[in-house]
Amino acid sequence: MWPTTSRNGRGTWWLIGLAGLLILAVLGGLLAWWAYENDTRVRFRVQELYGSVRGLVVEQPVIVPTSVSAAALPTFAPTMTPTPAPSATPQPAAVAFTATPAPSPTAIPPSPTPLASEVLLTGFNHEYQLFNNCGPASLAMTLSFWGWEGTQKTAATVLKPNQDDKNVSPIELYDYATTQGYDAYIRNNGDLDTLRRFIAAGYPVLVEKGFTCEKGENCNGWFGHYSVFAGYNDEERYFILQDSYRGPNLKMSYDDVLENWRAFNYLYIVPFPAGAEHDAKVRALLGAAVDLNENYRQALARAQEEARTLTGEQQAMAWFNVGTNLHYMNDYNAAAQAYDQAREIGLPYRMLWYQFGPYRAYYYMGRYQEVVDVASFAIDSVNTVPGLEEAYYWRGLSEIALGQPDKAAEDFRTALQRHPSWQPAIEALATLGLTP
Repeated sequence: MWPTTSRNGRGTWWLIGLAGLLILAVLGGLLAWWAYENDTRVRFRVQELYGSVRGLVVEQPVIVPTSVSAAALPTFAPTMTPTPAPSATPQPAAVAFTATPAPSPTAIPPSPTPLASEVLLTGFNHEYQLFNNCGPASLAMTLSFWGWEGTQKTAATVLKPNQDDKNVSPIELYDYATTQGYDAYIRNNGDLDTLRRFIAAGYPVLVEKGFTCEKGENCNGWFGHYSVFAGYNDEERYFILQDSYRGPNLKMSYDDVLENWRAFNYLYIVPFPAGAEHDAKVRALLGAAVDLNENYRQALARAQEEARTLTGEQQAMAWFNVGTNLHYMNDYNAAAQAYDQAREIGLPYRMLWYQFGPYRAYYYMGRYQEVVDVASFAIDSVNTVPGLEEAYYWRGLSEIALGQPDKAAEDFRTALQRHPSWQPAIEALATLGLTP
């Protein structure tokens, strides 16, 4: 029989009750931690709550701040000659902005055979994404079509070991795919026919585009987002997506695709099993876009026209694309002016979580303090842990140019904390004679 009192006369039931409460608290804490780490909805809600509390103290802008320089309209006359990097500063470590080397310009033109009016590719292993994990999840779904047996967790261990990393770039997806026995082409300037052509030929297309949260979803505002395009219907004018956030076989109208795709320069990735047979087919489907320089020229002309004709945020996206294509073509002066114009009109504040052309253009034009300011804005815009290694990296390079090597070293090391073993940060530290 359990005693009801201890030797000193105190009851022992309260001790048992207290121990039980402590056990429940520990179990509850462990359950909460597990949910935060594994449930996208819980993690987002926690970060949103933190952001709301933080917003009471620090005002959060809704757009990227405007340029400190007077924004003159670009001349639209790319020189095709690189603006030299400032000689007094170390060259940035290789941060690739393209995937495959530009092949010879003897591309095979696309077949004139009319496409089927309706196509649906099947055989995908759909996955709902973990937190910040649309890149690995979407790549895993795309590769599953070709028989890959990995999952988003398999890919994420390499692509984003830190779950708070806000972005996995197209080149990172490409590099990982090549380690798994696949190849890919990354191109800009895609359109409806591009997507239809590849899908009709049996190749799902991985697209990076804008994503605006809807009422009732566990997110708010604008984000960048990958989706797998797996089918289309010409009569009803929609694509079918394997989407890691909104679910399998998601329908999206042709018009909505174009409007959301503009934010990322109409970028698309076509992964396929490595080998000459598939490579020849994909090159033929790419048509003139197989020549990377021609792809940039055509993308620039399209962005220029859209910058002249669109209004509001869509015009800002078009100006941003003008800058992106010019910086791909190494005309950093005109690129910087185009980015200035995009910022003057107004870009979603998360834009610089995903695209880093402004850092590069401003850096090469010697606008170091502006790189620091814009990178700092991007870092400060994150509610919790700023998983933006690219922003730390470019801020660090500019701090070197400004004579602040200690700050630069701190930023490079922070970049490595956010993305362990990230080579650009390791190489940048080496330029300072330091090791990680």
